[in-house]
Amino acid sequence: MAETMSLKEAVDQRGPYAVWDLMTEDERRDAATALWEHADRPSRSALELALAKELKFRPKSVGRLPADRVVGRLLRLAPDLPDTVLFQFLFHLHLELRRELLVEFLDAVGLPHKEGVLDLAEDQKPPEAAVVSTAARALVKTHDRRALVYLATLKVADKSFWSGVDEVLAGYSEAGEALAAS
Repeated sequence: MAETMSLKEAVDQRGPYAVWDLMTEDERRDAATALWEHADRPSRSALELALAKELKFRPKSVGRLPADRVVGRLLRLAPDLPDTVLFQFLFHLHLELRRELLVEFLDAVGLPHKEGVLDLAEDQKPPEAAVVSTAARALVKTHDRRALVYLATLKVADKSFWSGVDEVLAGYSEAGEALAAS
C-alpha cells in the first residue's frame, strides 16, 4: 500500500498548488472572487491578460467584467497559473474573508500585526517553533480545515519563518485528513 503524503510534504513539493487542492470548491470560489475584487493593479493585470486570452477578449474589456462573470473561468485557469499568481488567490481569501483567523493566530503566536496583517521589524526573527506549533494546534482544533488552509498558506509564504507549523501540517494528509500517529 502506498504511503500517504502529508500536507507538509505536499506544501513543500507543490507550494500553493497543494493548498489549492486542499481547499473546498466554495473556498476556491471565495478566493477567486476576493482576488478579482481586491487585487492590486499588477495582479489584476496578470489576471485580465490570462482571462482575455481564454475568452478571446481585449484585456480592457475583461477588466470591466463583474466577478460573477469571471470567477468560473478563474477557477478553471487557477491550476495552470504561475505559482506567484495562484498564491494571490490564497492571500486574498485570508485577507478579505478570514481576518479573524489571522488575528487569532498572530495574537496566540505573539507577533505584532494590524488587523491580521503582520507588522514586523526589518530584523524580526522567526517566532519559536514550539509557540507556533501550540498556536497552530489550537487554531486547527477551533477552525478545523480552514485553519489548515491558512497554516499551509503561511508555509507557502515563508517556509523558514513559519517552520513551526511543520509539525502540525505533518499530522495531516494532503487532503486534510488527520494521520494516525506512528
